[in-house]
Amino acid sequence: MRRKFNFLPIFLAALLFYSCDDEKIDTPQISSYSVVESAYMADSIPFDVTIDANYPMNSIRILFFLNDEKVSEAIIPVNKAGTYGQKLYVPYTKDVSDGTAEIQIIAKNKNFDYTAKSVFIYIGRPKYPFLTLKTAYGDYKMEPVAGEPYKYAVTGVFPTNALNAIIEAPSYGENGNSFYFGGKTIVANASNTDSIPFLIDLPPGSEYTVSFDTRTYEGEPFLKPSFDGVEFPEYVSNIAIIEKEFIQDQELSIHGFLDLEDWWIDPTFLDVNTNGTYKFRSVDGKYRVTADQNLKYFRIEPMSGNNLADFDPVTKTGGIWVNGGVGNQLGSAPVERLGIPSMTTNACLWNPDKNFAMAPIGNGIYQVKLIANQTMFLSNVSGSTVGIAFYRNSRSKDSAFALEIVQNLYGTPGVPESSSGGTARFEFNAGTSDSNGNMITTVSNRTLGNGRTYVFTLDANYSPAKLSVSLE
Repeated sequence: MRRKFNFLPIFLAALLFYSCDDEKIDTPQISSYSVVESAYMADSIPFDVTIDANYPMNSIRILFFLNDEKVSEAIIPVNKAGTYGQKLYVPYTKDVSDGTAEIQIIAKNKNFDYTAKSVFIYIGRPKYPFLTLKTAYGDYKMEPVAGEPYKYAVTGVFPTNALNAIIEAPSYGENGNSFYFGGKTIVANASNTDSIPFLIDLPPGSEYTVSFDTRTYEGEPFLKPSFDGVEFPEYVSNIAIIEKEFIQDQELSIHGFLDLEDWWIDPTFLDVNTNGTYKFRSVDGKYRVTADQNLKYFRIEPMSGNNLADFDPVTKTGGIWVNGGVGNQLGSAPVERLGIPSMTTNACLWNPDKNFAMAPIGNGIYQVKLIANQTMFLSNVSGSTVGIAFYRNSRSKDSAFALEIVQNLYGTPGVPESSSGGTARFEFNAGTSDSNGNMITTVSNRTLGNGRTYVFTLDANYSPAKLSVSLE
């Protein structure tokens, strides 16, 4: 039996094919363009392009590349063929040498067929005749610095050593635009309110120089906070940390803090010299120094390698750590009874994360200095005491030292003496669950004297450790 075929579907398919071919969608063509052969950064250059196309258009994209990196993009929305013009902004870019840049032209129709063409032009960095330092106190002309083609500077007696400013670059060449450098992290094309925080650690009324490099975006002066000559890194949540080796009794300086007089200097580790420097009290070794802008103090802690140091019971070296809070009597006083730089702003509250370090003086001897009514509770409220315990580990309370008081302070309230007359200022206590071991507590209602500095000296060569208390 012969099989019958239905030729109608085949005929319709062929008809559809030829119909589509008649309406075939063409790819747009870039027939011509016009652009300058060279330009400067921050220019707005005229750009013309002619598109030939039979099918409705979608857009013309213009991409700008420097060193093979796209730095800007412009889109011209179009719906038909024709000639289109636009100003093309040449980005002002940091750390880029003069040289050839690429402009890519992409013409796309509504069926997303497209054609692309690359155009190459030479881009140079302007060498401005001057820049303008704009401040709340007036404008200052920054002149080019000889031998440094992109550096500008102005020297004067400015009204303040904390000078917030923006820097205006003038228009340059036939197609140039003026713009501002600004911001804490300096950028081009900043707003006129985005100040650069120039700072210098000099007395008000001092002469100094403000400078800026339009290629590297490096400016001066900026405060570079440092401790013993080592610069702190950028602050993270107002905290910056350095780690370095110190030598006992060395002289060191702290620089780059305009408000240094407001910072708390830990007397446990640093003596203040009359010439404005500091003497390091602790033994030779590696220490971590944390600059805390929130609490305005330098936290100093001994290290072992890359970690905070725990106490080594064999060599009697390493770190001994202090914590405290409510002693053997809660009473009616606030619970914030121990902490550095202040018991009220950074109370320990028996939290091991708040452990702070004693200074290792050498030969198994450790010291910590506490100031009555600043870092340690006065104990002048009846039924309220502060407890202080000493630990072998940097951030735990698992290994408290057993203690024995071998020297105490006595006498009438407010005038403690080293003799045994009167009532003791401190006493041994077996401890509580908060202290996790032996602690030294103040005696209730026996004031320590506002502002007095107490030196706690622990001799770790004995077990229990011998603790003596003295007044500085």
